[in-house]
Amino acid sequence: MSLEQSDSPVDSQNFDKIDSHNESFEQDEHTDTLRIMDNQYVFIVLPSGNIKVVKLQKDTTVSLGKFGTFHTNDIIGKPFGHSYEIYDRDKIKVIRNVAFYEVDLDDSGANNQETIDDPSKQKLSYQDIEQLKKDGMEGQDIIKKVIESHSSFDKKTEYSKAKYIKRKESKFSRVFTPVRPTLYSVWEYFFAKNPSKIRDMRIDTLSQMLTLSNARAYAKLLVVDDTQGLLITGVMERLGGYGIVLGIHDGEYHNYDIVRYMNFSKKVNDSLMVLSWQQIFKEECQAPFNYQDESKLSQKDLKFYLRKKANYEKVQEARKILWKGGFDGLLVASQYQPESILDTLVPYLAGSRPIIIYHINREVLVNTCVHMRISGKFLNPQITESWLRQYQHGHIENDMVFVCIFKISKAVMYANFG
Repeated sequence: MSLEQSDSPVDSQNFDKIDSHNESFEQDEHTDTLRIMDNQYVFIVLPSGNIKVVKLQKDTTVSLGKFGTFHTNDIIGKPFGHSYEIYDRDKIKVIRNVAFYEVDLDDSGANNQETIDDPSKQKLSYQDIEQLKKDGMEGQDIIKKVIESHSSFDKKTEYSKAKYIKRKESKFSRVFTPVRPTLYSVWEYFFAKNPSKIRDMRIDTLSQMLTLSNARAYAKLLVVDDTQGLLITGVMERLGGYGIVLGIHDGEYHNYDIVRYMNFSKKVNDSLMVLSWQQIFKEECQAPFNYQDESKLSQKDLKFYLRKKANYEKVQEARKILWKGGFDGLLVASQYQPESILDTLVPYLAGSRPIIIYHINREVLVNTCVHMRISGKFLNPQITESWLRQYQHGHIENDMVFVCIFKISKAVMYANFG
């Protein structure tokens, strides 16, 4: 193998592990996704705007640092999206969270022309607020006191009022909001935390890749993913458990860490098959599995043996599916040069199927575009870029344009395998 740096049904019984740590995902396909469930990941939105990822377990507590602690049993079974305030150290109650409500910008003629950020307009001093905290006053009541003591609060626009309340909530509120993990919320979390781990991929770029690849139910797709599983996650969600996603990864174990945060059902998880680069080549012979008499093994040894056997048979099944070919598309977001990936994986694609390649550096895609045009195997390779802009009032503008190769930054290459 020379990678340069820079329609068979899935055997679901053999595939019960989807990450390198062998973490089990036994979610039922009919699990209620609108309610908070035991043994699932939940995103906790804190008053500061930060997000804490928690895997809920019954009869345990979750610490939110300076914002307090709550019992998991108090939110398990409740709908997502409700906001809770912590009081009496570890008790919670449902409240109205101002930050999650839209503000009517046209309900008054107020403007900020004569409002000035003057600390003297706030009558409550820092010492007064600290004393209210010591007296046990709850966060929402402290915010009300702060608002009431602000002499020019009524002169602000509705939008400015909401921003002011939000700032005070980040300081004094003990409110948290459990949010259901979705592809967008998971992307948002990782993009804000460490964008380099997902190769700086924006959500509009991810959406563009999924759209151009025609990822859909009953498809069979090849994915080379070095984004910690972000791209794999999007494809799995599109297929919904109907079809095959074959992920090609580097090293002995894959690092599709993002997949586990989505709380996919077992059916969706079973649609994912994985192979390392070393395992895809026919000349790379796998060491034969040492089959044993299961009746002679102890319970501990049997559990280990069955897991090892299942993983071995899963790899063999994935290799057969790959070598059979006929895949409906190839998506790439990798550290390797795209040309070497194409030379290796294109033979397994069916004719006239899309190839989508993402790379943060335009020069890499330019070279790949030239390579594809010279080869004569590909139809109409193009480099595209989309920009998603978010403005102050929450309006989003999304421009998708074809641009010349000299202006590409983070971009996607799209082509058909002829």
